Amino acid sequence: MGKKSVSFWENGAGFGRSEGFGQGGGGRHNDGHGSGAGRRSSVEAGEAAPEKGGSASKGGEPGLVAVPSDTLSDEAIEELKFMIEEEKLAGDLYEVFYATYGLNIFANIGASEDRHFDAVSNYAEKVGVDVDAFVFETVGEFSNPELQEMYDTLLEQGMDSLTGALEVGVAIEQKDIVDIAAAAEEVQGTALADIYQNLLQGSYAHLDAFEGLLG
Repeated sequence: MGKKSVSFWENGAGFGRSEGFGQGGGGRHNDGHGSGAGRRSSVEAGEAAPEKGGSASKGGEPGLVAVPSDTLSDEAIEELKFMIEEEKLAGDLYEVFYATYGLNIFANIGASEDRHFDAVSNYAEKVGVDVDAFVFETVGEFSNPELQEMYDTLLEQGMDSLTGALEVGVAIEQKDIVDIAAAAEEVQGTALADIYQNLLQGSYAHLDAFEGLLG
């Protein structure tokens, strides 16, 4: 997928941009970090409109399919695993930033990232990909060393100031847009491509929300 190295993120840089968003949602972690689960139970509307598109399933989660019949290449499966952890990275950082700064945008978008995580991990389970290593990881821990280094770098930047945390949000969503679009290219015509398109719409909206607060 041509992912950028973590050094690309050290000054809060990102990729391109665009539009869309999401709010509310259930929790992914049982233990949390800081206010953790409390963040997800106290999500308030008001930062943006809900995401649209994709199939719905239990709990109203977008982008899930009942019985996927896709045949994925080994490369597509590796991309899927990367996307699961990349969604976790976003949710974990927003959880910490909400606990630190108390700004609702982090709670709202963090809950949306949880739904993104659920959508891709549930799909992976349905096509026989073992996702336990991701689902049961604690906040801030990642199997992929690139994502671990990226998390550590972005966490340090975001804890420096509220503006820094919002800039991290922009950088994360810009990277998500590029990575999701590239992953969708590889699986065109599948149910997974539809899920990726729904995630892409959400990332555009998250980006708009963060950029709106930064002015």
